[in-house]
Amino acid sequence: MLKSELDTPSLILDLELFEKNLIVMRDFALAAGKKLRPHAKTHKCPEIAKRQLEAGNCQGVCAAKLSEAECLAEAGIQNILITSPIAAPWKIKRIGALNHKISGLQIVVDHPDQVRQLAEQGTPEKPVHVLIDLDSEMHRTGVQPSEVLSLGKKIAGFPALILDGIQCYAGHLQHIYSYEERARESTRIMRAGAEIFNQLKKEIPTCRIYTGAGTGTSPADVLIPELTDIQVGSYCMMDAEYLGVEHGGPSYPPALRMISSVISANHPGLATIDAGTKSIYVTPEAPPMVVKDNEILKDFVYDWNFGDEHGRLTYPEEKTMNPGDRVELIVSHCDPTVNLFDELWIVKGNTVVDCWKISLRGCCR
Repeated sequence: MLKSELDTPSLILDLELFEKNLIVMRDFALAAGKKLRPHAKTHKCPEIAKRQLEAGNCQGVCAAKLSEAECLAEAGIQNILITSPIAAPWKIKRIGALNHKISGLQIVVDHPDQVRQLAEQGTPEKPVHVLIDLDSEMHRTGVQPSEVLSLGKKIAGFPALILDGIQCYAGHLQHIYSYEERARESTRIMRAGAEIFNQLKKEIPTCRIYTGAGTGTSPADVLIPELTDIQVGSYCMMDAEYLGVEHGGPSYPPALRMISSVISANHPGLATIDAGTKSIYVTPEAPPMVVKDNEILKDFVYDWNFGDEHGRLTYPEEKTMNPGDRVELIVSHCDPTVNLFDELWIVKGNTVVDCWKISLRGCCR
């Protein structure tokens, strides 16, 4: 099948760019002496997770939600870190079942009640491995620095739990435009986390992991000696948000695209396409970018305000578009956009070579 034969809107992944991104990030982390722990929340696709692991230098993979981790486990993936705390008792029971199913489950905690309930799901022979989630000043999840040691000692007091270390993820910094500012803020937060990690290691010898970081801050974060692995996600796909900020390290070309088509073009310099807000996650500050032959067409501008089903393109009036013309877009934010589709069409050049299921789609529990 040719790319031009795909129905629209469809998500495509350029296989050559995707594989290049995996190798660039792997080699970048290797050179810095860090492991990768790629985040599956970006792609929600077991096939991609497996290829990330096969590329090498991976500690395992991350999942944001329990249901994502369960789906990855069904696909045969063993080493999974759940990066959000689990609080509901019925979900904590599922953690116990998952812990017995795979060999490398880890989960973050930020409250004594979670610790107590998780201890009931493990045994000394098959303990539950946990990391303390450190508040990175987002105030979303995480323990305050002054409470880490106390929580760590509570965890160490349960024979059915093992404290592996800490997590610190500053998601609010990933898209700061200036790399200098982004690096300065991330370094400050991650160094503070490193100090806490060092204190915790002295008290609890099982602590060996300091995990965190993201694609946008990774060039600065890998300079923190204590950091053991980085939870990069978007690097394998990329989107308009990341293309809109300054690079501080390796660049990752946008492998993820959306194929759409013009459905109406009755006014000069204006075309309506079939990719609206039901197809592309709305990020107002980073609208989709039109690309042709891997070049961004800066004089083509996407406008959200055409409804759920439609997007609007404006462009110089001396150029023309016609109904049926195909338009390739770099999406605004890859993670939630991928979650709107059932499959990724894998392309090499203009040829569709495979189809990978987005099996974690809708896994938000």
